[in-house]
Amino acid sequence: MPTKYWDVSGHAIYLHYAGATTLPGVAPDLGRGRRLLFLHAAGSNGHNWHHQIDHFGAAHSPVAFDFPGHGRSTGLEGFGSIREYADFTVALMDSLAMRSAVIVGRSMGSMIALDLAARHPARADALVLIAAAAKLNLPSERLEALRAVAVGRAAQAFTNDGFAKATVEKNFSVVRESWMEQVKTDPRVRYTDLMACNTADLRDSLTRIDQPTLLIAGAEDGVTTPGDAEFIAGRIRGARVVVIADAAHNAPIERPAEVNAALEKFLAEIAR
Repeated sequence: MPTKYWDVSGHAIYLHYAGATTLPGVAPDLGRGRRLLFLHAAGSNGHNWHHQIDHFGAAHSPVAFDFPGHGRSTGLEGFGSIREYADFTVALMDSLAMRSAVIVGRSMGSMIALDLAARHPARADALVLIAAAAKLNLPSERLEALRAVAVGRAAQAFTNDGFAKATVEKNFSVVRESWMEQVKTDPRVRYTDLMACNTADLRDSLTRIDQPTLLIAGAEDGVTTPGDAEFIAGRIRGARVVVIADAAHNAPIERPAEVNAALEKFLAEIAR
């Protein structure tokens, strides 16, 4: 999976893509099949899509990136709202001459995708929303615990939250991989990301979205539940939900084969 830095609105943004490497200042080739733009979750980074980049790279043009302040991109802070993240995503698309794409998001990335599709409909050919909710209601104690880490009053937590029981018991290397990526983003950014998610309410904008939409939910996801996915699907014409067994909030790395198969089928359907 090639990577490179790319300037977007004065930010050095770390890109993850497929195909041949390119010289500095030369955009990756996005001419194969569908353009797929992957948006990461709160406090995460684009590397978490590596299974999808590798799988779809031969036939399509997948791109993931680290938002400012995340992973290897420059900056010490993230944005304060989902709207700002969506506007930055459009700016990144402009910088890559990416007129439109299938927007694939997980968790916070799904909220960004929904906002982008509602306000910039021409930029989204279709939506794939993983671990999605139109309105989050994170427990105040969880937010306070993250705030304590952000201000240096508590150590950063490494937990099994967000993973299915089978993953923890039979494939713990996936959990360790997640922890290794977690430490690449400052805990303060993860906290402000989750605050941005918790204050966003996209429920009223759902009926303005008419792009083909697939929702993928982990059967054991207690944060963005299959019920949250069904709520969104019920308000976007033609949207459907795929629930993946033995997966929770991190389905793309927990069950990459199942996620890739669902996305592959969806891309075939919208190509007809």
